[in-house]
Amino acid sequence: MNQLFRLLGLPALLLSLVAQAQTTPLVLTPQPLAADPSRTTATARPAATATLRTAALGLPFFEDFTSPLDGQPSSQRWQPATTNYPDGSGLTQHYGGGGAYVSNRLAREPLTRGTATLDGLRANGQPYAPGTASLYSATDTLTSQPIDLSAYSLANNLYLSYAWQAGTLVGAPVASSSGAPVYLTLEFLDNVGRWNTIWTYNAEGKTTRFWQKIFPLDKASYYHSGFRFRFRAAGNQASSRDAFGLDYIYLNANRAANDTIFQDIATSRGLSSPLQNYTAMPVWQYAASATSPLNPALTATVNNLLPSGNPTPINWLGTVRELTSGGFGGTWVTGSQPLLAGARQVVISGDARTAPLPATSTTSRYRYTLALQTNETNPLTLPNDTTYRDLELADYYAFDDGTAESFLTLPAQSTGPLSYYAYPITAAKGDQVQRIQLAPIFNNIPLAQGGENFQSRSVTVAVWADNKGQPADVPLATSTTIIPNPLPKTGQVFFDVKFSTPVPVSGRFYIGYGQASNGQFLPYGFDLNNASTAPTLFFNNQSTWSQPTLSTAGTIMMRAVMNNNIVLATQAQQATSAQFSLYPNPSPRGTAVAVSGPTFRRATVLDVLGRPVWQQPAAEAGQPTLHLPTSLAAGMYMVQLTLPDGSLATRRLVVE
Repeated sequence: MNQLFRLLGLPALLLSLVAQAQTTPLVLTPQPLAADPSRTTATARPAATATLRTAALGLPFFEDFTSPLDGQPSSQRWQPATTNYPDGSGLTQHYGGGGAYVSNRLAREPLTRGTATLDGLRANGQPYAPGTASLYSATDTLTSQPIDLSAYSLANNLYLSYAWQAGTLVGAPVASSSGAPVYLTLEFLDNVGRWNTIWTYNAEGKTTRFWQKIFPLDKASYYHSGFRFRFRAAGNQASSRDAFGLDYIYLNANRAANDTIFQDIATSRGLSSPLQNYTAMPVWQYAASATSPLNPALTATVNNLLPSGNPTPINWLGTVRELTSGGFGGTWVTGSQPLLAGARQVVISGDARTAPLPATSTTSRYRYTLALQTNETNPLTLPNDTTYRDLELADYYAFDDGTAESFLTLPAQSTGPLSYYAYPITAAKGDQVQRIQLAPIFNNIPLAQGGENFQSRSVTVAVWADNKGQPADVPLATSTTIIPNPLPKTGQVFFDVKFSTPVPVSGRFYIGYGQASNGQFLPYGFDLNNASTAPTLFFNNQSTWSQPTLSTAGTIMMRAVMNNNIVLATQAQQATSAQFSLYPNPSPRGTAVAVSGPTFRRATVLDVLGRPVWQQPAAEAGQPTLHLPTSLAAGMYMVQLTLPDGSLATRRLVVE
């Protein structure tokens, strides 16, 4: 365990606090990811055999990683992961290349929305070397598809430029050394299959800004029909700590060594949460709120990449539309201003309350979009003028966006009762907590190497009432379970821990999780991109609550799933309901739904508030086909079946 602490750079102050009862304010330091399941499900992966395009690309080559929003680099421009690379000597180097990850999650102040990150995690989010915590070697690569340069020569002045960064929001890579190489390098492929090193940055133990570099294709051997360039990284192979970012890659003819000036105004950091205090909330709690839960300061940032010249006038438009049924749309901001040359991370802000969402009872997803009007004419740079973010109103409270950039652990204690982390939630109306969702991060490193030995782990979740601005001394309810390692589904991020009986709450209440003294590591996902919605974090040690300090702002990925005070069925009722099934489910609007199971007298459809929205006509009562009306809005419903003895069975139905 101590070896893993050293690997992840846990401060000496925190190590001392781990070993004893907390007598001084606790400082918590989020750590680099040992795995990132979000990468597995981000986008569909190209086939492993499709390593090269059938036709080479032409010039210009431009990539600012605006697309995809999340996942592997576009296969139109980048070679998918491979295990074999020629090394230029007629031999084949076996190496798990690829793995670069495109997102807007990790970079610090990127030039444009979306960057490529090269770190110690593969494309599937798993580490390159899960069997050891201390191996340093090659990690991710980013290799271009073949580019046909056979019609060009040295006289055409071809240059490749790019922006690079050392480190991420999580922190800096460690300083490179002979025993622990940590670097980013650029290579060109010549006409005899040799990769030529063009540039290398050896990490210095610090995070940098994005810096522009430009290099000529200054050898005749580069001008062939299968030219490629690639970036290679090296660092720790068990975590995301030693990471580098890439953005704004541009290869073209008729350039010069000082050609790093671009007429481009682009979005940079994405939109903040459309909700003021959460990233998601139950739809019925939104409807019951006395004041609008929407964010009065919904923001994004923009950059002007021109370093000098007159200010550029720009306009912007922020819109919102409902994606589930498409029945709602509005505008949350409009504006204009001249943007100074060289301006970076300029904030555009609007009031989401100017487009109030309808108070419905059905689950809804809304897309908030911010689009710039910059009068640019270059089609390559137009996509980065727009950014969007989705908001879900369903059955849960969330402070995170569903992806972890880091993880946080509970400090292990030698003796005493359970230790807990807890967050406050304020309900607009009385409700019940059904379950709590957690995002475990298993490091899967052997015990001898400082890991948790591939073991499952126990966790206890709890709900507390409020006691003068902090959780009460005694929980309203707890639930203990074993989280299986690995999680049941590939790419699964959250694991549900259910309460045996839903926990009634009202007003301000708290949710949390804990571990027993001498327990295993409990690393859970920590979201660094939603600090504005992060609630006050409470820590319970030796039965005393305190408010620790976080060295990096963010929020633990912990969610409360509510049930809107719907009384759950008894075990007998649940057994009766389980005899029925609905098909198709989810069901497209206007589709007839078939009911399989015992005889019933009549079917009724209820919304999430328990209100009848459709009843089977008398002429069709008891028939196993439900002809639902096309006017039934998309969302989640309960189909209530009245049985011959007057008892009820219920099944959940999703209408799309």
